[in-house]
Amino acid sequence: MKLPAEIKDNIKDFAYITRRKLRDEDGEVKGEVFLWRKKGEEAFNYWLKCPYCGTEEESSVTLRRRPYRLKCSNCGKSILIEKLVPK
Repeated sequence: MKLPAEIKDNIKDFAYITRRKLRDEDGEVKGEVFLWRKKGEEAFNYWLKCPYCGTEEESSVTLRRRPYRLKCSNCGKSILIEKLVPK
């Protein structure tokens, strides 16, 4: 997944941007999520490749509490967007 042009050109207009690799039940990296929210908006936009079924989707969702979770529209699995921690 590439960074959308609207984000790349206007990065200061966004309150939250993240791109993460996602692991399946076996711990293998098989999915990816790109999640962003503009300043002043409640809804997050996202691109998701589900690590469980491989479905790719683009949508928006209102997330209120961390850690954030998305739900795959195909297999229905809950996908945790883990907090980044320094190594």
